[in-house]
Amino acid sequence: MTSATGLPPLVDSHCHLTWDSFEGDLEDVLARMREAGVDQSVVVATSVENAYACAALCEGREGLYPTAGIHPNDVPVDVDAALAALDEALLGGGFVAVGETGLDYYRDNTEPERQKKAFRHQCTLAVENDLPVIVHIRDKEGRWDAFDDTGDIIEEFPGLRGVIHCYTGDPAHAERYLASDFVISFSGILTFPKGENVRESALAVPIERTLVETDAPFLAPIPRRGKRNEPSFVAHTAKALSELKGLSEADVRRITTKNARQLFRLPAEETAGPPTYVIRNSIYVNITNACDAKCTFCPRTHDDFEVKGYDLRRPKDPRTQEIIASIGDPTRYDEVVFCGFGEPTLRLETVKDVARWAKERGVKTRLNTNGHADLINKRATAPELAEVIDVASVSLNAQNREVFERHCPSAFSPDGYTPMLDWIRAARDAGIAVVLTAVDGLEGVDMAACEQIAKDLGVTWRGRTLSEVG
Repeated sequence: MTSATGLPPLVDSHCHLTWDSFEGDLEDVLARMREAGVDQSVVVATSVENAYACAALCEGREGLYPTAGIHPNDVPVDVDAALAALDEALLGGGFVAVGETGLDYYRDNTEPERQKKAFRHQCTLAVENDLPVIVHIRDKEGRWDAFDDTGDIIEEFPGLRGVIHCYTGDPAHAERYLASDFVISFSGILTFPKGENVRESALAVPIERTLVETDAPFLAPIPRRGKRNEPSFVAHTAKALSELKGLSEADVRRITTKNARQLFRLPAEETAGPPTYVIRNSIYVNITNACDAKCTFCPRTHDDFEVKGYDLRRPKDPRTQEIIASIGDPTRYDEVVFCGFGEPTLRLETVKDVARWAKERGVKTRLNTNGHADLINKRATAPELAEVIDVASVSLNAQNREVFERHCPSAFSPDGYTPMLDWIRAARDAGIAVVLTAVDGLEGVDMAACEQIAKDLGVTWRGRTLSEVG
């Protein structure tokens, strides 16, 4: 699905469109939002009264979704009455989140204990109403009290989910929030010259756990710095994030949009898994969802077929002509990769047919495999694959058979490891450029020993991060 820009649509996951600065030209702002491919925006409340205003503004306007909450700087002295009014507002339904709430120790207009009471109550409401909570954190420069206290409170609520919005903390605190099933949202600060700490955290947070936002009318990103921020400007933040993460702009739009829609349960088109999908400038062939292995760390093993914002689940495998039609002109891409969430060599003939078609057009081809092609097809497959495959990326994943079988049991257990090594040697000898990979962080896996195996075999080595798929 593409937006008016020709790129995937975007979600502005946090904006304040009820602010006075939007009174004169709101409809123009919304028109520019859609022209920029921002299909949906979450309009965030800062008080009970403001929650009703957000709901009224969103009523009848497609793509706008309100929240209900009390900002830490707006918690009144009569906190109990305000929280009771918030309870009543949420009973009416129609809100996609609780918040924004949280802790703000930068200003001194609300005592920390009053903020904490309101924050805890809103976390309770989020759990009871099965809604995410939107969390604001701000501290005095050089201090982390608000970030630590936020982590402590979040951890008091099992089942709580939500987002740390407009993140300005360090990677260590981000890791703590991620462990509590939160996602992290980045604003235009990501583009500021003095935003190096934010960029450091954005690099550390997996893109699959990242949102983008404007926090409009505040914090307009470069090149709009100094102007009133508005939802259309979130495109600049997404572009900056893509450059930082080494992804394409389309990748970041697609992934962060899917993340936002899942968190806030926003409407989205339901589609079957695509026959092909693009990451950076490579086109991947979703050749099959079937696999002979059941690796403990593979999302597919846990019934999750998502990679970089694509849901690859398919009711049936794509046919050769369907794949070719989906690729279109292959010369637009750096390479054609046979991957997906299954073992491609289960469909060896289709891999060969599509790869041959791509090679005839001068395009590089890569096979991502577990190295069981000979076992699956009951013949020596490397020589025939060498005719059409340039690179084979093989999931070594362990330094010996014992550790391999612990993490990668397959139809060929108790020894799928030795035949994999045999296939690697055969592929190397047939002229395929072989890359061995292993996932860091698995119990008992010695990454240095795996790298040494690659060196001993005379092939390339690449370590992979457990939390990064694709």
